[in-house]
Amino acid sequence: MKQNENTDESAIVIWVTALEGASFETYRNDPSVGAEIHLPLAPAALTDALAREAGREGVEPESLRLRAWEYLGRFAPFEWLPLGEDYTIEEANLLAAAVMHNSGIDCDVLFQYCDLREIYDPLEVLNVAFQYDAVPYRKWLSPLDLKEIGMDDLSLHEKCSLQLGWELAGKDDSRDRADMSVEELIDFGETEAENRDLVVWLHGYMDPYEGKIDTTRYSKEEIGGRVFS
Repeated sequence: MKQNENTDESAIVIWVTALEGASFETYRNDPSVGAEIHLPLAPAALTDALAREAGREGVEPESLRLRAWEYLGRFAPFEWLPLGEDYTIEEANLLAAAVMHNSGIDCDVLFQYCDLREIYDPLEVLNVAFQYDAVPYRKWLSPLDLKEIGMDDLSLHEKCSLQLGWELAGKDDSRDRADMSVEELIDFGETEAENRDLVVWLHGYMDPYEGKIDTTRYSKEEIGGRVFS
């Protein structure tokens, strides 16, 4: 399994424990309870790590539960979040491996797409991650150097709207974007984003309702076989 150069050494750090009634607050107050495990790990290595923690706690590995996780690398700026029982430890490991497997994944785009399409089931999210290249996200073809043109003091929303307006005006034969003012470009970008339900970032934009990814295409076994090969 090749490490992704755009992350640190892991995509996800999980916190596991068999302590009855343990919660995210338990970890926050005493991180020594349970164990942190950096993912992804090859399945055998994950089994060994869980066995060591289970032995330390005097329980069977099956008693360990995933209580919280932290995103690293391209998952930033997310931090520790409680997971409840949504994901198993193995599913978290698969998700981490899928992210490490594709250096092009922008996790903000990935989870925004899943949220807008109401994709929450772990296997469905894994399918989107594994088919990330089909997510309708486009990087700017002609990115503006906002600092060079003196627009670096705009708000984040205005910067995104300006870039979107510039991008779309360049594709509109009825407009000459070179003759449009900054205010006109921002207004054009805002209007287009609202009318088309576009999601805009500093480095690109997404039409979350363009096309549809088959979230049942791959099984966990198929995904695991490819990302851990």
